[in-house]
Amino acid sequence: MNVGRPLANSMRKKISDALKPSVLEIVDESWQHAGHSGNPSGDASAETHFNVEIVSEMFEGLNQVKRQRKVYQLLEEEFNEKGLHALQMKTKTPEEYELSAKK
Repeated sequence: MNVGRPLANSMRKKISDALKPSVLEIVDESWQHAGHSGNPSGDASAETHFNVEIVSEMFEGLNQVKRQRKVYQLLEEEFNEKGLHALQMKTKTPEEYELSAKK
């Protein structure tokens, strides 16, 4: 858990509770966007831009658009009220993850 990173912690909890992922990686890339859209003040402590990888059986039968829509719906509060500005996603089923690990 990222102590002092409330947005990342909130995202981790919501994704974990809803999708029961076997892999969940959340990388805060906000520092790369300081002074840009979403963080124009350049606040070094702002949590605005994240990259996530989620591997979940809940993605079975869903295309990438539907998977990402599901994640966006889970994080609606973070986008609308908590300052989340951008989210890059890799969403995979366990089988897809295993296949990509072999490459």
